[in-house]
Amino acid sequence: MSTTQYIDRYSNGGRSSGRGALGQMALFGILVIMVLSACRTAPGFAADPQMRTDNAVAHLDRLVRGAYPTRAFVRIDGLRNDDLLSSEELDEWWERAVQASSDALLAAVESGEYRRAVSLFRSLALLEEERRVSELNLDLLYFSWAEHYVEEGNAPAALNVLLRMPGLETLTDESLEQYATFALEHNNSHALGELLRIAEQRELEDAVLEPFRAHLDRTTEPNDMIAGTATVWVNRGIRIDRGVGRPDQVIGSGFFIDRRGYLITNYHVIASEVDPTYRGFSRLYVRLPGAPDERIPARVVGYDRIFDVALLKVEVEPEYVFSLTDIRELRPGAPIYAIGSPGGLYNTITSGIISAGGRRFLQMGDALQVDAPVNPGNSGGPLIAPNGDLIGVVFAGIPQFEGINFAIPSFWVQYFLPQLFDTGEVRHPWMGVAVQETRQGFEVMYVARHSPADQAGLRSGDLITEIEGHSLRKISEGQSALLSRGPGELIRVSLTRDDVNTERFLVLEDRPFSPLEDAFEFSPAHELFPALFGMEAREVGRFPWQSNYVVSHVYPGSIADETGLSANDPFSLRNFDVNTEYRVAFLQIIVRKRKAGFLESGVQLATLLEIDNFL
Repeated sequence: MSTTQYIDRYSNGGRSSGRGALGQMALFGILVIMVLSACRTAPGFAADPQMRTDNAVAHLDRLVRGAYPTRAFVRIDGLRNDDLLSSEELDEWWERAVQASSDALLAAVESGEYRRAVSLFRSLALLEEERRVSELNLDLLYFSWAEHYVEEGNAPAALNVLLRMPGLETLTDESLEQYATFALEHNNSHALGELLRIAEQRELEDAVLEPFRAHLDRTTEPNDMIAGTATVWVNRGIRIDRGVGRPDQVIGSGFFIDRRGYLITNYHVIASEVDPTYRGFSRLYVRLPGAPDERIPARVVGYDRIFDVALLKVEVEPEYVFSLTDIRELRPGAPIYAIGSPGGLYNTITSGIISAGGRRFLQMGDALQVDAPVNPGNSGGPLIAPNGDLIGVVFAGIPQFEGINFAIPSFWVQYFLPQLFDTGEVRHPWMGVAVQETRQGFEVMYVARHSPADQAGLRSGDLITEIEGHSLRKISEGQSALLSRGPGELIRVSLTRDDVNTERFLVLEDRPFSPLEDAFEFSPAHELFPALFGMEAREVGRFPWQSNYVVSHVYPGSIADETGLSANDPFSLRNFDVNTEYRVAFLQIIVRKRKAGFLESGVQLATLLEIDNFL
């Protein structure tokens, strides 16, 4: 839907839709007829219990036969509070869903779809039904997944998956030595350190461990790491500016993570290569430190718009490769280095400190704030610790403020690193709720229609206290719990509603890039106010020229709260403008604030479409 169409749909005064008075009267008459017709037909449909039962059975059959039979468990759980099907019938459907999920798990293993197999196994384990596949366990699935990547020669993905094994310490001595050697050969110091720790606990022979210790004890200077970096260069042809043609180029940085020629950069650097809305010329190249004048063609393998990360492939074997770490203790004041090509100046190393962590800068996760000098061209370059650990990916700075720059911590990239090797866009799982942090948990502000949370019966005002047994304090913790799962996976959510504690099952689905942008297509304006602006409103009157509302709740610290709005403030909606080009939404209202003696005033609220409080 274009910006103009959306304005026309929700404007109430302030803009003319182009329809005259006669046209509006005709439209009003048609709407009255439609409402009256609906009133005559709807009760008959709702009153037919046999039709509802048939529909429920047909729906269950589709779910059980679908790609993710786990969805049937949520539907069965919901039907237990209804009288459409008996307990015996629901138990039979439960049995069918368990069998279908077990069959799907075995089929996924047979076809090498291990990510899906892990999700299905964990779903069955949650229901204590994993006995149906007694020949499998989670450690075996992760180990087989890692072996699959080893056969492909994909060292970063193989070691990433191996370290996810719940029983990593149960590896045989032989497998431990093989994977430690594998990590050593591919310069993956992070994985090697974890494996060496287990090997030393077992007191393996010093002759076996000495090469691993020597590799970890060596000192790698930032200057040595330049050989593992590259300049990413996108040629977008000629741009006409005031009648003069100018080269349109995007310059960024990148770093190699695989000796086969795979390197990490930012999505925004290479966006024109994969963005379907881009219609211009675009060619992607990489320039290596030893040959800055040589352009090596590159291609995009996978990308993640939410975390602003992309994986590229070039036909070279780099002299040095970086390994992503899972380091989470990144303290303010710790020294760091950034390597990149600011302004196209190759092989530039800058230093600084971590200024702060936990910055809510992206839709998901959080960012590091650093003061190392970073400029256009540094985007996608590595952020490293003095000991050589890769701790982040540089992605943004604020040009107006010197020394305020940001990087994506590498542990967030670790969650989806294997997916980057799959062609196309990375998909993350989601529940479909916008929440606000409280001391007791996450208060649900908005539930997206048809989302997993909606299907599980969650609603605004619920307090989510745990996800899979994990207590929740920060939104990033909830997002982290979900990122370790997969689409189609069944999870348990603990929540409080009306002071009553309860649990709900829901099945995770693929998260849309911009949840609210999708919601604009079928949700009325006031339903989106909580997620966008932090206020709930109820409609109290609708007229052809305007709609009237009353604020029913304002979330502390939200945009509405900072604007001075409070509960029981009446307002008229003048314009709701969504600009998809600049990724912002504006709300213009005429409000009579209770705290200001109900004096009438105009207020505009604005926010980015990619808000960061969705789970």
